[in-house]
Amino acid sequence: MRTRHIFAGFLLLAAALGLCSCGPKLPELPVENVKPYFADAAKTKAIDTAFYEVKDAQGKKLGTVLYSSPYSDNVKGFNGPTPLLIALDADGRIKNVVLLDNEETPRFAERVVEGGLYEAWNGLTVDEALNKEVDAVSGATYTSTGVKNSLVARLQAYQKQVK
Repeated sequence: MRTRHIFAGFLLLAAALGLCSCGPKLPELPVENVKPYFADAAKTKAIDTAFYEVKDAQGKKLGTVLYSSPYSDNVKGFNGPTPLLIALDADGRIKNVVLLDNEETPRFAERVVEGGLYEAWNGLTVDEALNKEVDAVSGATYTSTGVKNSLVARLQAYQKQVK
């Protein structure tokens, strides 16, 4: 019994010192996946399963990629969740908001793109984006409301992560 406690203590100490990877391994984000948003990207670093730092070849931080899932999985559009990729530049301003694979009706999803909803947050800080009133796109109200609510849920979670 005492040996188990000593071993458990050793594992905790080793994990705290970074001497072993005793915890779950975070998923990697291939650099190719962030190139559309960060042309100079050379590596990504997982902060959690939906939060990645993007760096260039010299290690300079270019920005951050956030995935709305799992933080917004309960947010629904017309046909289900509206998962997003949110790219922030090095200054924490939104570069891109992209709707990922989803079950939305394609014509409704296209109306949201055509209506300029995703660009409505470009250039804004997280605080500015959370405080901005963005109108739903006519003819795609459920989908655009799902996108807005997914973005808000993820940005609120991000704020808590970086405090």
